[in-house]
Amino acid sequence: MKFDIIFLERVDSTNAYAKKLLNGSSAGEGTVIWAGDQYAGRGLGENTWHSPPGLNLTFSLILEPLFLQPDNLFCLNKAVALAVLHTIHHEIAGGIQVSIKWPNDIYAGDRKIAGILIEHTILGTAIKHTVIGVGINLNQVEFPAGIPNPVSLLQLTGKQYEQRSILEQSISNLAGEYYRLSSTKCDEIVSEYDASLYGSGKDLVFTASGSSFTGRIQSVDENGRLCVLTSDGVLQKFSHGEVVMK
Repeated sequence: MKFDIIFLERVDSTNAYAKKLLNGSSAGEGTVIWAGDQYAGRGLGENTWHSPPGLNLTFSLILEPLFLQPDNLFCLNKAVALAVLHTIHHEIAGGIQVSIKWPNDIYAGDRKIAGILIEHTILGTAIKHTVIGVGINLNQVEFPAGIPNPVSLLQLTGKQYEQRSILEQSISNLAGEYYRLSSTKCDEIVSEYDASLYGSGKDLVFTASGSSFTGRIQSVDENGRLCVLTSDGVLQKFSHGEVVMK
């Protein structure tokens, strides 16, 4: 895949800018919007992404996954999460586990280091295009009090990071996972994704519908639901917002 990188000194949201380009038919697959300062970045739902100017990496990538059926969309989410995980893992030398916290965060140990926002446009029964937004904490050391468990690469390694270098590594990893997905290797992606889930194989406490229970994460299904085997042997499936992991 050939990439066309557009650098913006300052923008509200790289995803929003990418969608404006698509609406004007002035961008295609492989277009990357990279912001030095993203001042109104968004996360999943009503969440926001806090990133002071010049400290972190925020970018969006436009894809046209016409080969995917809408009922298999979440496999693309899994491929993207693995690509970002590989980028973080490459920079952290041993000792700290890098994992995917369902549904869209990358954790280093027990702290959030990256987030992903994926937005699709579906035309009929096909995916017209997808905008993938990625935020990676590079050099930030002070975070607002309301952000839960944030961490940056600088805090973990003591090294300053150059945005362009991590951007190039990230889009290379994204291209690799996208190729693997397009080569009908979704089963490989699913297996690696499930093995990389935060908390996998551990007894965890969950809260759903006002009640708490103990269980173990088994997987994330094709619809993006978290599959949890409860301590009494019942497999339950939860969509985003239906369960909280403690």
